[in-house]
Amino acid sequence: MREIKITYSKERWEALARRAREKVQTAAELARAGAGLVEEKTEAVRARTRLEREVSDLQEEISLQMQAIGEVMYASHKGRPSDSECIQQILEYVDSLYEQLEAHRQELDAAQGLLVCAACGAGNDPGYVYCGSCGQPLGRA
Repeated sequence: MREIKITYSKERWEALARRAREKVQTAAELARAGAGLVEEKTEAVRARTRLEREVSDLQEEISLQMQAIGEVMYASHKGRPSDSECIQQILEYVDSLYEQLEAHRQELDAAQGLLVCAACGAGNDPGYVYCGSCGQPLGRA
């Protein structure tokens, strides 16, 4: 078997080394960019998860408050006097919980890439021109 000897000039070695360094630098830049995208996606998932948890907490609180209203109403049905001011305060609190819940749902829709209707707050597919709930034109940012 015959040996093949390959020789390179100093300039050729330097050119190869320079290209190798450029490729390594490009790979490092791509890795940094990929890490940045992963970090952005992770933050987006964290934000959605936080909103979903807050929506769940609000729904639970609304349920508890509605139960409290029901108990007060039932007590008044059974002849025990009820405090209408107490009921009014609970109802106003429930109203504020519903407002918070709606705001969180709209944030979630926006985070999921849905277009939120300015008229009714419904989430719509990005391809829609008009709201699927109320029929109003959807604004584009």
